[in-house]
Amino acid sequence: MDVTTPSPRKPRGITLVELITTLAVAGVTLAVVVPGWNGLAERSRITTAANSLLTDLRFARSTAVTRNLPVSLCPSVDGSTCSGNPFGWHDGYLIFADTDSDRKRDPGETLLRRYEAQPSELRLHSTAGRPAIRFRPDGAAWSTNTTFSVCLGDNADSYRAVVLFGSGRARVDRRAPGNKPISCS
Repeated sequence: MDVTTPSPRKPRGITLVELITTLAVAGVTLAVVVPGWNGLAERSRITTAANSLLTDLRFARSTAVTRNLPVSLCPSVDGSTCSGNPFGWHDGYLIFADTDSDRKRDPGETLLRRYEAQPSELRLHSTAGRPAIRFRPDGAAWSTNTTFSVCLGDNADSYRAVVLFGSGRARVDRRAPGNKPISCS
């Protein structure tokens, strides 16, 4: 009968050289990925804010048509009255039934939605001459077209424009009307 001796167990684990190599590769990968990740997060916040505003414009238009009454949006600092500042939409804004069509929320007018201030770095403003938007019962927002600029940081390529036409239709774009760059100043 043959008796075999079991071979000794091989050591398990990793060596110090393998550990240092793995950590070095992970460190280089993080150094390359993290700056790109910050840019991605910034673009995501801008896109989210632009799409949220687009949704609110569509909600206001739809409400005006279904309720057969004027509905307005306006920037608001205090959450109950319109500030009249076209460069202050990031401070918060209101959507309300504008029964007297004056684009200002009066005490008796129904508040449909209220939005709080955006993060301090995000800037949201409308065309200088449009401190408020009013949708008529037919869904139109006649006046001049309005462009909302949504900006965060210094990368102008990631800025978005929400363009509202007089017909009441709105869209999000990477450029302002006329293929102009989006201005956030």
